[in-house]
Amino acid sequence: MDATTLTQAGYVGEDVESILYKLLSVADFNVQAAQQGIVYIDEVDKITKKAESLNISRDVSGEGVQQALLKMLEGTIVNVPEKGARKHPRGDNIQIDTKDILFICGGAFIDLEKTISERRHDSSIGFGAPVRANMRTFRISNAFVTSSLLESVESSDLIAYGLIPEFVGRFPILVSLSALNEDQLVQVLTEPKNALGKQYKKLFGMNSVKLHFTESALRLIAKKAMAKNTGARGLRAILENILTEAMYEIPDRKTGDEQIDAVVVDEEAVGSAEKPGCGAKILKGDGALHRYLSEKKFTDGSEGETEGESELSSRAMSM
Repeated sequence: MDATTLTQAGYVGEDVESILYKLLSVADFNVQAAQQGIVYIDEVDKITKKAESLNISRDVSGEGVQQALLKMLEGTIVNVPEKGARKHPRGDNIQIDTKDILFICGGAFIDLEKTISERRHDSSIGFGAPVRANMRTFRISNAFVTSSLLESVESSDLIAYGLIPEFVGRFPILVSLSALNEDQLVQVLTEPKNALGKQYKKLFGMNSVKLHFTESALRLIAKKAMAKNTGARGLRAILENILTEAMYEIPDRKTGDEQIDAVVVDEEAVGSAEKPGCGAKILKGDGALHRYLSEKKFTDGSEGETEGESELSSRAMSM
């Protein structure tokens, strides 16, 4: 469930009962099964109470939503409208006991690390100490420093962020997620069923063109995403920049030596965090990729061999 769609009762938007209605619909309206379900509420940091001076109008998607969620989280019998519509005095309701439902809330909590740093009075004195001082005025760009600070999050930090004490008190366990490292970002690019690398290989394969990523290029793409601090979602933007020119050129049908056989993404194509790369290399002519891999094997030795093997395995996976 997405917390950003929730509003106070009586306003345009979804009431908090819509959470339980969606749980019911997933459980095929089996009340017993729904009463032992798990609800994950995402973007819970977006329902924090806003400062009084920001807006004269009511904050209908902030503190009021937290107050409406209180009894549901603690365990009570909630009347859920049968057809998912708004509550009506004459409408049919389904009663759900929420005491056995597991509620998990998550969110990005941008700049929460500044509140934690203030509480801890962190300074950067000592050899190898990360620079954490003056976080109010300077933005920390290192994702690992940020995630290490978030590990020491306490209830008081979330209350200072804008969650009401009663709401925070109903969550006995607070867990922070670590930032993705380079190896994990490379895994995101290559391993999952819908990995970005596989998506683009399938896209290029529709035009009978092979797409080849070198191991070092994948590492550079991961480093770029880490430098931009955009996480796994920033990988697609980097790949789009590298492959856009090739994607425009491929659909033009050509024959003979001008026919496009493969597109290669290597270190030069990616560039570095400081400077952009030259874009993906387009290889023309029949067997161009095989010649490219043979040259790499000749110049790089064993490294080229592993790249050739990785290309064969990746092509097998895409098939």
